[in-house]
Amino acid sequence: MKKLILMLVLFAVVKIQAQQKSQIHDLSVVNPKQWVIPKNDTLDYELGTFDGQKALLIKRKIQNYKSASLAYKPGLNFKDGVIEMDIACTIPKGGFVGLAFRIRDAHHYETVYFRPGSSGTINAIQYMPEKKTEFNWWDYEATKYQAKAIIPQNKWFHVKVVVQGSKMEVYVDGAVKPAMVYTALDPSLKSGAVGYWHGNCPSGAYKNLVVKAFD
Repeated sequence: MKKLILMLVLFAVVKIQAQQKSQIHDLSVVNPKQWVIPKNDTLDYELGTFDGQKALLIKRKIQNYKSASLAYKPGLNFKDGVIEMDIACTIPKGGFVGLAFRIRDAHHYETVYFRPGSSGTINAIQYMPEKKTEFNWWDYEATKYQAKAIIPQNKWFHVKVVVQGSKMEVYVDGAVKPAMVYTALDPSLKSGAVGYWHGNCPSGAYKNLVVKAFD
């Protein structure tokens, strides 16, 4: 009887997984004519290379601890799914680089960013919902918004983020276990685009953005 119940449970799980359809969005090619990429007196970008690999390079000319900028392709209505990308903070020390999802506009989105200068500490990964004109990271400095991880400086690292409802899991460099699990994503940010996030960092490199969106 126990074996029969177990078989039925497994069958139900497989059936549910099969019914959960998904769509792949390959955003690895950045076309400035189709993307929103801020460029002004304090911020610039180029399609160049880092460590021998083609990438979107975002450069902040003037450092500002309240800085946060997005580069994304409009039109994607991402709610749940899997986001993967490669990023690098291309300076000798410090700097914040990351990704954003459920982007409504330049000041309304969910973000996960990485601090190579705090690698190995609880401050290595930071989550926060952005809903103000000014990037108010200081309101999300509590331990529950942060996580420990090894983040390389001036070197590519891979990021995978799994989003399902109010839950988010963050994996770094192919790790089997998530470096961060957060279960209270902002309910007011339901869906939107996915893109690169650049914080207070003189130079960051971004490539290979692929989104698997669940229907």
